[in-house]
Amino acid sequence: PNLNDTAPSYTYVEKVEKGVVDPYSIQNYKYYFANSYEFNSDNGTFKLTGNIITDTLSDAYLNYYTCGGTNMGNNSCNTIYKILGTSVEGTTYKITLADKYTYQIASTLRSEVGLYETEDDYGTSYIYRGDVKNNNVYFAGYYWKIIRTNGDGSIRLIYNGEQPNATGNQTGINNTIYQYNTRYSDPTYVGYMYGKDFSIHTSSETWFDNILALKEYYFSSSYEFDEVTETFRLTGDITSGTFSEMQDNFSNYPYTCVNTNSTDSCQVILKIDSYVSETSVQAEYISYSSNNYENTLTNDNDSTVKTVIDNWYETNIVGKTDSAGNLLTNYIVDGTFCNDRTFASNNNGNGYSLVPGTNYSANKRLYSDANKTATLKCSQESNKFSTTTSRGNSDLTYPIALITADEVAIAGATQNLINENYYLNTNFYFWTMTPSRFESAYGSVSIFAIHYNGNLAEYGHARYTYGIRPVINLRSDTLISQGDGSIENPYILTLV
Repeated sequence: PNLNDTAPSYTYVEKVEKGVVDPYSIQNYKYYFANSYEFNSDNGTFKLTGNIITDTLSDAYLNYYTCGGTNMGNNSCNTIYKILGTSVEGTTYKITLADKYTYQIASTLRSEVGLYETEDDYGTSYIYRGDVKNNNVYFAGYYWKIIRTNGDGSIRLIYNGEQPNATGNQTGINNTIYQYNTRYSDPTYVGYMYGKDFSIHTSSETWFDNILALKEYYFSSSYEFDEVTETFRLTGDITSGTFSEMQDNFSNYPYTCVNTNSTDSCQVILKIDSYVSETSVQAEYISYSSNNYENTLTNDNDSTVKTVIDNWYETNIVGKTDSAGNLLTNYIVDGTFCNDRTFASNNNGNGYSLVPGTNYSANKRLYSDANKTATLKCSQESNKFSTTTSRGNSDLTYPIALITADEVAIAGATQNLINENYYLNTNFYFWTMTPSRFESAYGSVSIFAIHYNGNLAEYGHARYTYGIRPVINLRSDTLISQGDGSIENPYILTLV
């Protein structure tokens, strides 16, 4: 299939709501404004054009257009506003009246919907793509979607909730959202499991631009490290101000957690070398971080999402039976779940240092390459998560994990394109187990995730809270006792 496009593929037209009251507000940072915009009918996005200005919101920008926020100057957005009224309440800058421009589908091309053949580590896999309607399964008291048959004949399912027509966070376990990892400030945390051989390091100088222009932060003359919590805290002389206000005082107050509370701790502390702009500085990272790449792959520690998934499996699958008295665990077989931590060919990082950042293989093949490709093969043994050595590293507690970004791409998603109608989209952010990059500019791990509008997003910072939709593999001789695979009449399973 053409992975540069979605399946189904769409064209879009503008949709305008006139005179919308209180449509948007932000705190402590600036908007981008422009006197014109353009609409992309291929992906349903808007972009500011003409004379683009960044400033705080005021009536000076009535009849200008904005996407809102300081990151929307040159980027596209799915909603744009023509400003008709504004207000400022303390640190809150609010658009009180606007014409709101969004998108709607103009036409749909469904020719790629169906089943596709490709190779995985065990043979020929058949994977669903597009707006598939006949891949629904009811098993263990929950609804699932068939992703594919694996090369060994087993059948891969993804969790889809407790109701047949569930949407939103109802399609994630426990109906709630989780961080991929509660710790995220080191490349090791891209791991579904990871190793941890750490010590204090100071990086080379790097560009840091995760700063809100108008927000007041705290800075200090010194810092301390807490070995129990593995976090840093400001000490010595402490002061506060915006980065712009502090630009001549960084020699006296070089350290910051980039926090708005003087007592907050941080996983990485910045030592500021020079001021660049109100939203960026040159700085060094001081971190408790990895000593070498090999130890990051030892898989001694569980990620946050793995802990949640294992607990769910233990509670809802282990020891439970179907209506015929068969143990649910007898339906499920081991499989390879790929946490692809191999490096992209355009990578400059080493997989354990904070500077320069590390770019992982999936980021290149699914995001930055002009002609996108996907793979169901997993090349590095430490990345093949399984419960047995015959299927991989045998590091899993239970035969359950997450979908990969490659499976999502073949299913119908791609980066920066809306796709609301392929079978994986449920208007809900949820995690894959595929690393994207470690970003020096943010000091943070990114994992591929699915955006609420179906976009395959490579910027899912591990500290974000998204949903979890577990994946299991059914044994190849599982039988269908009833059902046609539709959402109204899902497949019901039985054992031989």
